[in-house]
Parts: sequence; structure tokens; C-alpha cells
Amino acid sequence: MKNGTIREAWQKASSFLQQSGTDSPQFEAEYMMRRLLGVERAAFFAKMADPWPERLEPKLREWLRRRGEGEPLQYIVGDQEFFGRVFEVKPGVLIPRPETELLVEAVLQEGEKWFAGSPVHVVDVGTGSGAIAVTLALEHPHWQVTAIDISEQALSVARQNARKFGVEKRIRWVLGSYLEPLEKEHPPIDILVSNPPYIRSGEIKSLDKTVSFYEPRLALDGGADGLEPYRRITRQLSGWPEKPRLVAFEIGADQGEEVCGLVRQMPRITRVEVRKDLAGRDRMVLGWFNLENQF
Repeated sequence: MKNGTIREAWQKASSFLQQSGTDSPQFEAEYMMRRLLGVERAAFFAKMADPWPERLEPKLREWLRRRGEGEPLQYIVGDQEFFGRVFEVKPGVLIPRPETELLVEAVLQEGEKWFAGSPVHVVDVGTGSGAIAVTLALEHPHWQVTAIDISEQALSVARQNARKFGVEKRIRWVLGSYLEPLEKEHPPIDILVSNPPYIRSGEIKSLDKTVSFYEPRLALDGGADGLEPYRRITRQLSGWPEKPRLVAFEIGADQGEEVCGLVRQMPRITRVEVRKDLAGRDRMVLGWFNLENQF
């Protein structure tokens, strides 16, 4: 790609991505170039007649090659916006989705309703990039947050994000599988939140290449029927001496009934509800516990 104006470089980059089968070639080419230039959208289009900087050409070529091979744009540029904040993401860590913002909103709303300004202990099971844990710690500074993940790589990225936003020391970081690392001490949990792996094992290969090939299988594979993580967590939580007030799960679009059934089996559950995403699909299951006479 020879240097010319920004417009010419954009047209060539868009054409390359289109030929590679990218769904939104013009936008993605624009986004990459804006990130390299360090400008907002309005400034990018205002600079169309300016020369494309030669020093940025090698990086643009590399990014275009990676995107043309199917690598997610978020891994290429290194971040993803979540709840109005920019979180770092790297290969090996699940990319935060907009749907998960709805789960965070539900936890914040229910937490305010049930606990007001009281101290709250929230456990985020399968924290990944830390998007949920960090957001909750930022939105409610008086909440105590524990973030668990089985992946050391994920915990490292999550801690980087927490450090970036100044809450690393306010979050307890735990390496392990589901609630297992907390089972010896059984700390009181007020809210348990989780966006666990929920894709059926046999369906992962049929997902878009950007997901199936590049995102970590550990964060996708929910077992043969996609429900194994929910079984594990609800089974572990059933043995907890002090039940939480709320459990909040993100789920697959066809898993509402099954996950509700698993949550209902836990002792002292009094209400279970499926909530939908903006497209009208099942997206989360919330379960409330009756704490009367628990202690």
C-alpha cells in the first residue's frame, strides 16, 4: 500500500477488508486508522486530504493482515469499551459483550434495593477481563468484591484493568475453579454474579471464526448441554452456610428455563426470574433467597 492521502489509505484498507470477508470493512478500516492517528471521528474525516503518515504504515499493514485472517478487532487494538469505560483485552481472555452490561445493571439495581448504603460482599465467578468486578467496585466504592477465575492469564488482565481504574487493592483476586477456592472458609456472600461459559461443546466449532478460533475455549465451553457451570455453582452455593441475597447469571438465549430450574433447587430460594436483552432474548437469570431465620 503506497502512501497517499488519508482518504486513499482508507479506501485501500476498506477494499482489503472487504475482499477478506469482513462484515463492516469501511468502519473497521476507519476505526483502525483513527486509533493509529489518535483522533476522534470528526477529526478523522476533516483530515481526509492530509497525507497518511509513513511511520504508521507498517502497523496498519499488520493490523489489516490480522483482521483479514479473522482475529477480533478488540484483540488487535487491545481494548473494548464496557459500561462507558475502556478495558484492556488480550488473546486468551474473553472479550466483554454489551449484553453483560445488562447483567451489571441488574446487580447494581438489586444491590441498591436490598442493601442501600450497607457493606456488600459480591463474588464474581469467572471474572475474565474483570469487566464485571471492576465496574461494580467503581460504581459502589463501599462494596467488597472478590473476583475468581481459573485462568492465571485472565486474572492478570483483570488486575491490570483494576489497576488502571484505581481499584486493584479493593478487589480480592482468587485463582481457582468456580467457588472451590472459597469452600474452606465459606465467607458470607451477599451477591453472586457470573457470566460463565455456556456454549454447548458441540456448537463451538460452528461459531463465527472470530469467536471459535480466537477466543479462549475455557471461557466458552459449558459442557455437552452448556449448563455444567450453572450446575457446579448452584451445587456449591447450596452447601454455603449463609446464603446470599441474590444470585445473578448471564445465560444463553435458549437456557432460561433450564437455568431457572437449577436455581430453584437451591435451599431458601424464594423467587427466580428470567430477564431478556434488548433483542427480546433470554439473557439472565436472577434468584432471590429468603434470609429469614438463616442465622
